[in-house]
Amino acid sequence: MNHVKKLLLTLSIYLPSLLLAASPAATPNTQSSVPDNTLAVFYTIPGDAQLQYNKFVETDLKTIGFNLTNPHIRVNDQYETKYGSTILDVLSFLPVVNDKVILPLLNIDPRIAGFAPFNMLIYKKLDENVTHVGHLMPKTMLDILEIENKEVREKFTATFSTLDKMIESEFNSTKKLMPYAKLPETTMINFEYEFDAPEDLDEFIDDFQNRFELAFINKEYLIAGYHNFMEATDNAEEILSGYDAFWTYSLCHLEFSYGMFDQEGARPEAGLFAPCTMYIYIRKGTNKMVVGMFRLHNWSDTLDMKDERRLKLVEKLDKEIPEILTEFGMKATKNVNTLLEQSPVKSEKVAPATLKKVMQSRSVPKVGALPALPPVPKVPEAIQLNHSNDITDRSIKFSKRVPPNYIPHRLDNIKKVKSSANTRIGEVSQGRISAYLRAKFMDAKTVEEKLKAAGFDIVATVPVNKKGTLLSVVFTDESMLKIASKENRGFMASLRVLVDSKEKTISITNPIYMAKGFLQNDYNEKAAKKILDKLITQFSGLKNSKDLLKFQLLAKYQFMNGMPYYENMIEVASGDDLLERIKDNKKVVFTQTLENGSTLIGIKLGKRTRKFTKRIGRNNAAMLPYPVLIENGKAKILDPKYYISYMYPMLKMSEFMTIATIPDAIVKDAQRVFRKKKKK
Repeated sequence: MNHVKKLLLTLSIYLPSLLLAASPAATPNTQSSVPDNTLAVFYTIPGDAQLQYNKFVETDLKTIGFNLTNPHIRVNDQYETKYGSTILDVLSFLPVVNDKVILPLLNIDPRIAGFAPFNMLIYKKLDENVTHVGHLMPKTMLDILEIENKEVREKFTATFSTLDKMIESEFNSTKKLMPYAKLPETTMINFEYEFDAPEDLDEFIDDFQNRFELAFINKEYLIAGYHNFMEATDNAEEILSGYDAFWTYSLCHLEFSYGMFDQEGARPEAGLFAPCTMYIYIRKGTNKMVVGMFRLHNWSDTLDMKDERRLKLVEKLDKEIPEILTEFGMKATKNVNTLLEQSPVKSEKVAPATLKKVMQSRSVPKVGALPALPPVPKVPEAIQLNHSNDITDRSIKFSKRVPPNYIPHRLDNIKKVKSSANTRIGEVSQGRISAYLRAKFMDAKTVEEKLKAAGFDIVATVPVNKKGTLLSVVFTDESMLKIASKENRGFMASLRVLVDSKEKTISITNPIYMAKGFLQNDYNEKAAKKILDKLITQFSGLKNSKDLLKFQLLAKYQFMNGMPYYENMIEVASGDDLLERIKDNKKVVFTQTLENGSTLIGIKLGKRTRKFTKRIGRNNAAMLPYPVLIENGKAKILDPKYYISYMYPMLKMSEFMTIATIPDAIVKDAQRVFRKKKKK
């Protein structure tokens, strides 16, 4: 009898984590009722729920404070393309973060950033007719991070009850609590990086991030996400006044993920931990970066993995990541809350007056030369492209293959495209057309004078890099405004001239190339050629750029299968007050009113976002400032994956890989422009 009682007692404790509940309502919503050894919660939904779940995570979760960051939709398509097979019908990583909750907690224990964002996983196998969605439990995340502070634990955990209630009310699902076997003895990777205080901290961070990201890319990792806490909300810098910088990266490794989530014995549920979040911060008044990330052994130990091949993958990354950090000049440290250490002290004494001035500018006085950073690594010809047909997919995937309408660099040296006697500069030649017209250098003032002499109006002259060595001269005329005054055609309302005072070149966007792509079925050849005539008249010695595409494919251009087309625009704001919201906004650098009442504006991207031209080529930076079309109560942009590739037609997959976080960052920058102003 006693044996029976013990058995019943044991079952009463562990049965909820081993069996499916009879219904969502049968499982308590409070996190406090969850067994301590619960790794995650999974919801099993009948059929294919990916579109419904994608919308839920991207849209519905915003209502309770969670925002989607750098989504990676249908990663399984990459596996099939690169490796030739997959057992998965769906595998998507949808990282979310609740900044309003996280930001204040960073002032108590910055290690909470180790799961900010965390993944709202979705997967479905080919041989089943159900979809699995779920996330790690907050207690487990906190235990991995080794955070013991009561306030942090309670506030972080509290948000998940609301999240789970929303999932249960939205989906007809069964709920399962997944227990874990054990946590590894060492759960975290922790490093510090000391640097001599630079004259310009922002410039130093920009240079550091560029080299740091390329160090991982060179080892075939993807910088799959980037989240800057200092820009997360309107008052983020005020909340995080004790920090000079604080951001997270999301790291992925395709070989590792395919070996872990796919093939025989696949463990797609391990995607709960993906992508791996690495946090980096600098406390104000220090010259030290603190780096932290959970170890891959958390995957294998919690899920009790036995497969030797998968265990070797875990061992490889847990060894390789610290090696990359060490090679970069970082030193391993213990996993501690640095805010509990002594107040930060600079490496050099600074006069109080100077210190006050420095703190106000968030720069640190120069006390020594910058440390020698590793050289910029070469970028490998890595990874595979996503074949998703879901037009909401904004994740970038990569391949060694090239687009069907791509003209390889080597052809420039093998077979020059020569204009015939009847073909002028800028027109179609042998079925192809150049994206740009290159000319001898002249300064921006001279460019403006020539454009005016040709009958164009100057909309704006805008610097597109910090030093102002790249200027984008935006110009228009009546014919452009007329052909652009139709729904979804407003992006053709102006053209650009890029003035590069460093490389001593100018580059003009080809009106025929732009009109064919941006006007689609409304392409007006006669009007486009007249615009070209005016440019040729004033700018002598023009030459076609080597950036070539097949002319007939421009209207249906896409970088690769699964990538967006022109019409797959992204709505960044809506409402009847959109023009009022952008009034006196310094990020809005030009405004054009079209004949149909629509408005085209150009926006200045964030400091980090706009630096992508440094990696893929400054000569095509005339695509900036980024255009936003406002019409019918909506503000929309060309999907960055479309617009970047269209304006960089010679772009390689390996080059696209180096800017993997940029498309999502552009979307966020555009959304910020339309944030409603707070009432005073």
